[in-house]
Amino acid sequence: MKAAGIIFSGMYNDGLDYLTRNRTVASLPFGGRYRQIDFVLSNMVNSGIERIGVITKYNYQSLIDHLGSCQDWDLNRKRGGLTILPPFASSSSGGYRGKIEELRAALPFLSKHEDEYVVLSDTDTICNIDIKKIIRQHEKSGKDITIVVSEATENENNISELVFDKDGDEVSAMYLNYAASKGQYTSIGMYIISRELLIEKVSALASRGFYHLERDFLQQEFNKGELKVGIYCHDGLIMKNRNILEYFNNSLAMKDENVRNAIFRPSRPIYTTVRDEIPTYYGEDSSVTDCTVADGCKIEGKVDNSVLFRKVVIEKNAVVRNCVIMASCVIKEGAVVENAIIDKEATISSLRRIVGAQTSPMIVQKGEII
Repeated sequence: MKAAGIIFSGMYNDGLDYLTRNRTVASLPFGGRYRQIDFVLSNMVNSGIERIGVITKYNYQSLIDHLGSCQDWDLNRKRGGLTILPPFASSSSGGYRGKIEELRAALPFLSKHEDEYVVLSDTDTICNIDIKKIIRQHEKSGKDITIVVSEATENENNISELVFDKDGDEVSAMYLNYAASKGQYTSIGMYIISRELLIEKVSALASRGFYHLERDFLQQEFNKGELKVGIYCHDGLIMKNRNILEYFNNSLAMKDENVRNAIFRPSRPIYTTVRDEIPTYYGEDSSVTDCTVADGCKIEGKVDNSVLFRKVVIEKNAVVRNCVIMASCVIKEGAVVENAIIDKEATISSLRRIVGAQTSPMIVQKGEII
């Protein structure tokens, strides 16, 4: 088995709105010290995939800063390693309209080597998954493409890009932009396909002006009986960050020991950029309850049920509850912040109150001073 990886960095996500206006979905901070790309990138590296391309178009400076030389993933090598793929788009707006256009930019990367398979993946799903098992199933099945899915639950109310019905081991129906019900299967945005077939289909579809992978390729050819589709159901924990509320709830859920144990496994570690920060300082009158706190913070106030990234400062008499506070933010003395997502390098001034709802968290954008 020899496979290459293609990661779609996600230039902008309407559901994540402010959080992805100036960064890619891939570089969105998550879990106190990680970026979302860390999870899929680590899954690929742990599965022996050593040649990985990241497709991006704009707002990718923070992504490049985070990846650096890629040595933390052992991808700074002479052969293989990680490649930021050059932007290309044919639409008049200058932006990608769909994954077919994105993959068209990756054709030189795909054609350069002789990998048998390609693993395609989005970055808005947090999980720890053994991709080798998926490729082995794909090989045995004889399918043209295998799509990684999770079983829908009774509470699956959000629209999913791809939803499937299954009859035994066969896919019996495929739906696009559909709210799945219990017993159906939703895609997590990961696909296994042969490299030669991918190059053939992308070249043909792009030349005819098609650009949507799921609609113009998967659904169309499946409905015509020209594409054999298999699904691999991942029965481990799946966390989908498709919108603000999902991101907020999943971030706070990372404090749960069972969730952490499902995501961070000693046998398949999640790697990220190593930063040498001093330990967090807790003041004499500070109070910290049920929180995830990264290195380099200075806490002198009260923090409850929150996630604090690196170098966050909570001054005396400040109160933080049910919040996601990203790196280098400052909560000044006497401020109250509740049910909020505070983006990087923002400052909440003394005695200010920032209070959102649990179902609609307040967002303070990067670098803002309130």
